[in-house]
Amino acid sequence: MISLNATIFVQVTLFLVLLFILNRLMIRPLHRVILEREASIQAKEAALDALGGELEHMAAAYQNKLRAAEAEAQAARAALRARAADEARRAIVSTQEEVLALRQKVRTEMEDELTKARKGLKKMAEALSYEISTKIVGRKL
Repeated sequence: MISLNATIFVQVTLFLVLLFILNRLMIRPLHRVILEREASIQAKEAALDALGGELEHMAAAYQNKLRAAEAEAQAARAALRARAADEARRAIVSTQEEVLALRQKVRTEMEDELTKARKGLKKMAEALSYEISTKIVGRKL
């Protein structure tokens, strides 16, 4: 069994002294370091949350700018297409007008040449008919 004598008071006193020394030398400094680390971790988590919010805000702003740039590019592309289509239409119309003018010019030139050729052929036909008739008749007419 357990016997209670004077040594127990000495042991309890030594234990309390040891507890006091350990508390002063180890437990309080360790507790202070733990509290400081927890405070540092909480401060870093708060800063991280703030940076996360700022990052989300920046990402949203970037997406908005990207959408605006895409819309602007599409508008510019549509304007360029419209301008190109208009220029192509004008080029086609001017080319058609040039083709019509060239056809008319060629037609008039062909008619002029045909008229000249008919006149020349008529003269040649008259000359040939005169020669043939003179040869057939045997004398000049």
